[in-house]
Amino acid sequence: MEIHHRTDRSIFSLVLQTLIRPFKPRLVAPKSTFPAGSPRLKHDRKINRAVRVVERQQQDVWLYDITAHNNSGGNNNNNSIRSSNYAAPPPRRRLHMYYIAGGGWQSPPSGQHWKFCAELVRNVPGLTVTVVSAPLAPSSPAVTAFPVLRRLFASLLEQGARDGEQAILAGDSSGGNLVLCLALDSLRSEEDTGNTTSPKPLALLAISPAVDLRPMETWGKEMQVLARRDPVLTVGSHNSEAAAWAAGVDPACAWISPAAAADDVGGVLARARVRLIGVTGGYDILTPAALGFRDACAAQGVGGAWLHWERQMHCFPLAFMYGLPEAVWAKDWVVEQIRGL
Repeated sequence: MEIHHRTDRSIFSLVLQTLIRPFKPRLVAPKSTFPAGSPRLKHDRKINRAVRVVERQQQDVWLYDITAHNNSGGNNNNNSIRSSNYAAPPPRRRLHMYYIAGGGWQSPPSGQHWKFCAELVRNVPGLTVTVVSAPLAPSSPAVTAFPVLRRLFASLLEQGARDGEQAILAGDSSGGNLVLCLALDSLRSEEDTGNTTSPKPLALLAISPAVDLRPMETWGKEMQVLARRDPVLTVGSHNSEAAAWAAGVDPACAWISPAAAADDVGGVLARARVRLIGVTGGYDILTPAALGFRDACAAQGVGGAWLHWERQMHCFPLAFMYGLPEAVWAKDWVVEQIRGL
C-alpha cells in the first residue's frame, strides 16, 4: 500500500477550523429522526447541470444513480461545481461506485455528499456513482439495517458482474464504517463456506472512516489534546451515535467495528485482491483507530493507497466545494486513485 503523508496547512483551513470549532458537534448532529427503513431522498438540485440523477428502488432500498451527461469525464466550464482540469481519455472499463454517506448512522446525505459524488462522476471516465440511502438509526439500528444492506450489496455486485461492471464500495465517516463492514463480513462468510467465486468489489474507498465503535475514552493525554483540536466531532457525540447504531449488539463484533478483527482484516482483503483507498485528517478523533486499521491492512499485504494529512479535519475532502486548498487537492487525489484502478 502506498502511504501519502502531508503536514502543511493553509491559512484558509486554519481560519475555517477556528470558526467552526465552537459549534461542534452541532454542525453534524442529526436534525431529525427518520422512520424505519430506507428514507427516500431529495438530491441537491445544483448538481443537475453537471450530471444526471436517476432514482430507483431495489430490495426496498432507495438508490440514486449519478452519471455524466456526456460520459466523457471532462470539465464543463458552465458547471457551478468547482473542478480541476483533467485529461479525458476514453474509458477503458465501466466502474460503478456505491456510496454510503456519513452522518452518524442517523442522517441522510448532505449537499456536500451530492456534490462530491457528482465531481467524481465528472472527472472519472466511465464512472457511475450510486448513492445508497441506508436505513438510519435509531429506528433502523445495525441488527435490522445491516442484513438489508448485505443482501442489497450482494445483489448489486452480482448484477454489476453480469453487466460487465467493476464495483467500488465507498463511504465517509459512518458510511465508511458500513462499506468496510459489509465488504469484510461478506468476504469472511465466503471464505468460511468455501464459496470464493462470488463477485467481489475492485476496491474500497473510506474517507475518515469510523472503524472502532467501542466506547472511546479520553483519559489519555494524546486523546485529550486531539479532542480539543478536532473542530467537528466530540467524543461524547461519537459514542452516543455509535451506541444508537449498535443498539444492544456488542460493538466489539467485527461487523460493527472493523478494527476489532485487525489481526486478519488485511488478510481477508489481500486474499480477495480488494484494494483499499483511504483518507484521514490529523485533527479528527476517529483517525488514530483508522490509522491502526490502515497499518494492519498494509502489513498484511493489502494493495491500494492512503492519504493522511496532519492538521486536517474530519472528512475534509468534502469541503472542496468551498475552495479549501487541501480539500481540493485531496479530492483530486481521490479522483486520480480511482482513475488508476
